[in-house]
Amino acid sequence: MIAIGAVIGGVTNFLAIKMLFRPHEPKFIGSVRVPFTPGLIPKRRNELASSLGKTVVKHLLTPEGMRKRLLDDQVTLHITHFVQREVQAMLRSEKTVQELLEPLYPNAEERIITLADEKLRAELSSAMAEVKERKLYEMLGEEGMDRVRALIPEIVDALLVKSEEYFYSTEGEAQLRHMVDSFVQRRLGFIAGFIQNMNFVEMVRPEIVNILRGQSTRDGMTTMITREFERFSERTVDTLVDERLELKLIDGITDQVVSRLPIGQLLNRPLSSYTQSVESRVVDELVPQGVTVVIERFTSEMETIMDRLKIDKIVQEQVQSLDTSYLEEIVLSISKREFRAITWLGALLGGMIGLIQGLIAIL
Repeated sequence: MIAIGAVIGGVTNFLAIKMLFRPHEPKFIGSVRVPFTPGLIPKRRNELASSLGKTVVKHLLTPEGMRKRLLDDQVTLHITHFVQREVQAMLRSEKTVQELLEPLYPNAEERIITLADEKLRAELSSAMAEVKERKLYEMLGEEGMDRVRALIPEIVDALLVKSEEYFYSTEGEAQLRHMVDSFVQRRLGFIAGFIQNMNFVEMVRPEIVNILRGQSTRDGMTTMITREFERFSERTVDTLVDERLELKLIDGITDQVVSRLPIGQLLNRPLSSYTQSVESRVVDELVPQGVTVVIERFTSEMETIMDRLKIDKIVQEQVQSLDTSYLEEIVLSISKREFRAITWLGALLGGMIGLIQGLIAIL
């Protein structure tokens, strides 16, 4: 009876353990499903996965535990060293900026030039729209207006000097002669024939030059031009610049600026040529500071981050994706000794029960 009880207890526990996992699929006799199939874990797999996911989030991967781990000095030091190595390798790269940008930003030079062209045109158009509404004296300012007023006497002097030079030039003399001859013909009629040999040009030209050299002429022209300038400065810029001229100005400025941008030269230089002077400061100062700031910012938002990650759903999906036989193998690899002990414990209890029954039967 002891042997029979031991066998029954051991086999019962062995079957109970097996029935946790086996069979993997439900079994049928005809259309009737065999009881206790599939095994407990395959049958409650979804519930197990969901419960395991919640347990992991609630008791294992908690925001507080993750925060404490990330703020550990050793972890921070390891992350800092890793980032420093990566940043240093990047800063010392002999690849050109163009080569580094190509995977992320193809045709960088062409695209940057196009972008600069579009941006500059837009900014110039916006600036012109604002400028066109303003008056000329507002654009020049009081200092600019005074500067123009101070230049007017110089302009008048230059005009008078050029006028005098003109009247003494071959072209000016011919023009003056034509004017004098026309005047004589109109005013003197038949008498002009008697005085046609007189050189009126030499008579008139000195008088014209004396007028041009006179102070009253200078003062008069200065006053007239100043008055016209003051009146002209009251006009808005849009009365001076039409749409065609505006477009021409924008095109000209944009073409000149964009054509002078050394985009190709800058992109075709190795990255190390830009970073050599700042490498030590970036690696030794900025990287540790940046890592500290990122970790502190990251840990301060740990609850939100973990909530967004849905770790319980990740665990649940991973458990559900595991093959049942593989899941059984994992559990058995962890608890094989315990399951064996349970089997032998069942045999021991069965034997003890058999012993008690035998003693009762004898008595």
